[in-house]
Amino acid sequence: MKTAAKIIVCLILSVSIGIVAATPLLVSELNLNIRPWITHVQGPTAAFNIDVVYADFTITNPDTPITQTDGPTIDYYAVVNVTNPSDYTALLFLMNFWADQNIRNTTEQRPIFDGAWSSGGGGTAEGAWVDGIWYNITLHSPSPYFDENGTITQSPWAYLDQKEYWMEGVEYYKRTVHNDAGTNSYIYLNMNGTWVDVTGRITIDIPEDGSSYSGSAIIAEQQICYQISETGDNYGDSTTKVVHIGDDAFDNHFAPGESRLLVISGSWDARLDCVALTEDGYINPVDVIRSGIIQTLLRVHTDVDVNRDVGTNAFLDTWATTEVIKQLVLTQIGNSYIYNTCLSDDQMFQLDQYGAEVFIRPRS
Repeated sequence: MKTAAKIIVCLILSVSIGIVAATPLLVSELNLNIRPWITHVQGPTAAFNIDVVYADFTITNPDTPITQTDGPTIDYYAVVNVTNPSDYTALLFLMNFWADQNIRNTTEQRPIFDGAWSSGGGGTAEGAWVDGIWYNITLHSPSPYFDENGTITQSPWAYLDQKEYWMEGVEYYKRTVHNDAGTNSYIYLNMNGTWVDVTGRITIDIPEDGSSYSGSAIIAEQQICYQISETGDNYGDSTTKVVHIGDDAFDNHFAPGESRLLVISGSWDARLDCVALTEDGYINPVDVIRSGIIQTLLRVHTDVDVNRDVGTNAFLDTWATTEVIKQLVLTQIGNSYIYNTCLSDDQMFQLDQYGAEVFIRPRS
């Protein structure tokens, strides 16, 4: 709100009769402490260059039949060349790594699975038109939760978001449902603490979703978070690791033009709940590795280290994301399958003390 005299239109929840009604109001009439809308200003970015230069997939018990509780184990060790090509110092905050038989960009496609499914996600916008009325203020509410019948109900995680405050802007939620009736999308708007289905009635500026990918046989999956953390080295699962940054820890700053070799390592257990099912049966990830040709997907998130002071109630956007799909041709050495473009026979990797970066050294 620019002035207290500016007229807005919002939905007021009538406590006495339990209904929602659209009523023209003055901000001053609300007598509320309203959080201002934060305007995003595009700033400089640093989209890093990323490339897998080495990968080792070693299989333990490769011939063990895959069941729900047993199967082969794939130990993976990959080295990624990460370069900051920009003119700014930038920070690396997140790196994702996948290895699969065939990775496809499905951003513009709707996933089709056997049976019914639903997916959704939400965000905020500066305002929205609903039935020709402009809404730009609301009472914050946790994202909606849908039961098995598609009815909005109390989220089991609502206790994690107990904050209640008035805010400039609106909160929306997009939901896609696939069932016998086909695939249909719906949009809900938080109208002062009540989520209302406004499908077909709303005009709102929603940013495009990020990229999505699918694969046919998972070989490796790892996410590395570079952050100040006191929670340990993972988030309770084997696919997410934390690299500690800060004083006496790993330095995630990349100077302009700087290149470094970062390491990704872990184990993947091949079980029935994580292998792909086709008309011809399950795709065994061990067979994919043995074929000698796989694909990897790398994704990194970076942020330019600049002064963010751009005025009151404004935020400077300096984030960038880089994604690269690459095909690797593997060479078998025993139970290991290796891709190598950086090491000679008389060289080896030396891991740093933080378990994050490697250096090429001569073999002793």
